[in-house]
Amino acid sequence: MTDGPDAIRILFAGGGTAGHLMPALNIAGEMIGIDKRVKPLFVGKRGGIEREIVARFGYEIEEIEVIGMRRTPMGMVRFLLNWRKSLDQAMEIVKRFQPGAIVGTGGYVSAPVIRAGHKAGKIVFLQEQNSLPGLAARSMAKYADTIFIAYDSARKYLKASRCKLTGNPIRSDIAGREKDSSIKKFGLDPARKTLLVLGGSSGAAGINQKVAELVRGGFFPGNWQLLWQTGKRDYESLRRHTMSEKRMGILLPFIDDMPAAYASADLVLSRAGAMALSEIAAAGLPSLLVPFPHATGDHQRQNAASLEKMGGAVVVDESEINIKLESVLNDLFNDESRRNKMSVAAFESGKPDAARVIAQDILDRINEIQKN
Repeated sequence: MTDGPDAIRILFAGGGTAGHLMPALNIAGEMIGIDKRVKPLFVGKRGGIEREIVARFGYEIEEIEVIGMRRTPMGMVRFLLNWRKSLDQAMEIVKRFQPGAIVGTGGYVSAPVIRAGHKAGKIVFLQEQNSLPGLAARSMAKYADTIFIAYDSARKYLKASRCKLTGNPIRSDIAGREKDSSIKKFGLDPARKTLLVLGGSSGAAGINQKVAELVRGGFFPGNWQLLWQTGKRDYESLRRHTMSEKRMGILLPFIDDMPAAYASADLVLSRAGAMALSEIAAAGLPSLLVPFPHATGDHQRQNAASLEKMGGAVVVDESEINIKLESVLNDLFNDESRRNKMSVAAFESGKPDAARVIAQDILDRINEIQKN
């Protein structure tokens, strides 16, 4: 990175959840890899998760006072009253930083930054992770020069003529890690198959409760083990009240090294967040997906249905988790041929180079504008 007179200043806005922030971080990393003159600055919610995560990557961040819009009369009033404050703060950051481009990756944090950038005459790029775009992406699409999408179905909610199907910008090293060393890193048994259980960084209560029930009931066969990301909220309770970790595998509140986790896995049980599905596909893993039922617009169900249609996943609704999960898991445990076919389908649907493609497109467009 550089901060000299020839620096390429890029303002990134995406947050509220890690699912909106990680795409921005992955694009930034690829842009710097292509051109060392790139200087990123991130904008996050004051008091939100963004500062801690961005700091791990060594980037600078500024914060604004922004809230999401709840779809209630009082929620809309609060949002409108806060909008002017968040927009003024975003405009001050844009004026001070003078970015060559704004990159928005969704979530309510991105909206005032994109609007401020457009008002200041800056070129805007959007990246939408989900099959059903969120409110921020839909409302800000009219300001975008290019919208990078992961699902073709997103076009109908955005400016279709400005959309480019690239896939989600996952980290470049998500696949290809060596299996034996990864298993050793987690202290797993190399002679057993591994079920990787994921529910996002905060955990998934429905999945955690059902898996704990299956563990206590002795459901898991002796040739399978768990690598279980419980989330910080449920970790202590699950650690105390489930069978010994040595017998069942490994419980962790959070997995920092996801490439190693995917390399260790033979099957994944997960929510259906867009970034997780993109990583699972790039890693070529079969998956059993339980979409979060309260996701905005039920977008996780739509994400999951897309991978299931391609043959890479099996979907179980949370309302049926007590009825179907045990039998579906049992079928997958005992059918290696099916798992292999699902692995191939998942891998073929993946777009592991999306972050680099997006980064290069943004840099090319900036260079084109500067020449003109």
